[in-house]
Amino acid sequence: MTREQMKKATASFRPKARIMELLGEQLIKNHTLALFELVKNSYDADASKIDLKLVNVDKKDGEIIVEDDGYGMSFETVTDVWMEPAHGHKLEKRTKGIRTDKGRLQVGEKGVGRFAVHRLGTKIFMVTRAENQPEVVVDIDWEKFSKAEYLDQAKVSIFERSPETFLGNKTGTYIKISNLKQSWKRGDIRRLYRSVKAMTPAPLEIKPKKGKKEDAFEVNFTVTPDKNWLDDLFDPVLAESQSLFSFDFELSNDGLHYTYKYTPYASIEADYKGVVESRTIPINLESFEFFRFRLPEDGENWRERKKRPHKPNLYRTIPPENPGLGIGTIKGRIIGFDFDKEILRYIKDEAGGLEEYVKQQGGIKVYRDGLRVYNYGEPGDDWLGLDHRRIQSPTKKFGSKQIIGELHLELDGSPDLQEKTNREGFVENDAYNELVYAMLCIISQFEAERNKDKRKLKDALNTSPGTPHGKKKESIEDVLNELEQSVLKNKDLDQQIGHLVRGVGKSYRETRDIMLSAAGAGLGLVTVFHELERGVKGLNSSISEGAPLEQLKQMSNELVSILQGAMYMVSNKRMEEINASTLVQYALLTQQRRFNRHKIHFLDGFKNSPHLDFKIKGMRRMLTSALVNIIDNAIYWLDEVQTDKYIWISPSLELESPSIIIADNGPGFIDEPIELIQPFHTRKPAGMGIGLYYADMVMKSHAGRLSFPDSDAIERPKTITGACVGLVFNKEG
Repeated sequence: MTREQMKKATASFRPKARIMELLGEQLIKNHTLALFELVKNSYDADASKIDLKLVNVDKKDGEIIVEDDGYGMSFETVTDVWMEPAHGHKLEKRTKGIRTDKGRLQVGEKGVGRFAVHRLGTKIFMVTRAENQPEVVVDIDWEKFSKAEYLDQAKVSIFERSPETFLGNKTGTYIKISNLKQSWKRGDIRRLYRSVKAMTPAPLEIKPKKGKKEDAFEVNFTVTPDKNWLDDLFDPVLAESQSLFSFDFELSNDGLHYTYKYTPYASIEADYKGVVESRTIPINLESFEFFRFRLPEDGENWRERKKRPHKPNLYRTIPPENPGLGIGTIKGRIIGFDFDKEILRYIKDEAGGLEEYVKQQGGIKVYRDGLRVYNYGEPGDDWLGLDHRRIQSPTKKFGSKQIIGELHLELDGSPDLQEKTNREGFVENDAYNELVYAMLCIISQFEAERNKDKRKLKDALNTSPGTPHGKKKESIEDVLNELEQSVLKNKDLDQQIGHLVRGVGKSYRETRDIMLSAAGAGLGLVTVFHELERGVKGLNSSISEGAPLEQLKQMSNELVSILQGAMYMVSNKRMEEINASTLVQYALLTQQRRFNRHKIHFLDGFKNSPHLDFKIKGMRRMLTSALVNIIDNAIYWLDEVQTDKYIWISPSLELESPSIIIADNGPGFIDEPIELIQPFHTRKPAGMGIGLYYADMVMKSHAGRLSFPDSDAIERPKTITGACVGLVFNKEG
């Protein structure tokens, strides 16, 4: 065949008529999403209410009716827009920021949602009326429609008539779906009811954005005839009244603002009066974790996150070097539950229903401009990975079945959050990943607050109601000392078991010191080896690049200093007498490079007040590790400071005994001292929460204490306005 004989043509796609069936049935996952698409259309039409009626849906001749009071459609809109699949008029308006009369940005964008009704039934009868227009009637039988071979051969009946459904000045759209594809059962109706009621959020005290009007949008749900299928549904209002914790939050470019509320059951408060008490605390974090560190990349864990080059803008911006995240302001509310058996007995008869309700409704639902984004928060959809976090730390982290929450987004502020064509959430792009990361950072603050109250509640419930709780909880060291003194005062006891009791105390203290020493070296050396790795890589690169000899000498000396500090932390397990200044000097050997890299000014109080130096008798590896952990905390939180950064370490005689003070000009502590030294208490999303706990244990083992002096308790430089920690030593050394 010659080239001249080969066929050539230009052609256009000619869809088969059954493509409409495929769009409706295979693009939309289930009947709930199909109904939701109709609700979204009503929302875009400025409807204030939608009546959803299910009539005889347990039978073949059942009907589903959806009616709204929106602005409806004219004949031209139906024929020129509604009849054109994938028409982009809504997306075009949204992109240009054109709002409806009620101030809504239209959420529809694909132009295929109208065909979702095919999931529900094969016959669709629609009546719609625009302002000052006749009614438009559309009648479709999908079974007949699909029998046509090509889409342009399948005809749909459309005609105008005088108003019969929307009389007077009324406008809106009425859709009746019949010849249903499934017979609905009691469980189907109950699940659908919960899903429909969740299409619009529960009332939150969130004011509309400036320039936007108050906007009401309500879905009414009725089943005819009433078969009591919705009886005994657990009441969401009752569920909220049974929650112990609530967390209202807003993340904006100004930082994170939240209000945490702890509301123990009245019966628990009565049983443990003065111990278990409600509390409400508002917090403003101007420099929030999310702004300082970028989300972990593939293969990284949270401890390996890198700093952001710029503070990100939640909104999309023009400059290419910092274009903004395109997710907008994030706000919402989360309520938390505790189903420990000690607490369940206080919930009484509602316990079973509550636990099952939270299991079904648990997780965090997402709303944009007041309309639900599916499937987030549906059963089995743990989009934030909360259950995986909880497996790793079950008592400290929330799982999806311990919380019920709402996350609210602004449509115009989150253009980079794009909904998938199949209506199952957002496309998992960079903006979506940032949204998930932001929510995990926010939830970590909720967990930090909750854990403080949960610890107190657990301690109380482990004792009998009415037991006095005013006495401070004694440490094991205090109890051992008391036991030894009690035995010593009783000669008979002393002769019989004195040597055993003293043996217990001796063995405990030896074991404690060995464990603290080993743990301290491990904790401190984490940062040391990180600096060594960074320093060795930097030295190797500098040699390869032919850096000046003096620079190479300086870098080598820095590495030697770090190693000297590391050796000081792991050597000499014995008690020895050492100057406080020497202890600090060796701790600083491992941290000086970090000061330089983080641009921290070190203020040496020992140099300025040498006469305040004092002798310490102790195990230097433990004490050095405690110092390094406190300095590491200060460096971490100083990353929030936008101006000059300072760390001040100084001797002090202003407390009851000679002390080493470590202070900075960071954001300071939010929590009370008793909370700061609890094991695993942390406000770092990737933190272990054992640094200050370890330092406290070390000081107790040296007959001293860890102190958190108030601003007026210690005379400090004017630049030092943040956190202050004191290592207070026993006067006898």
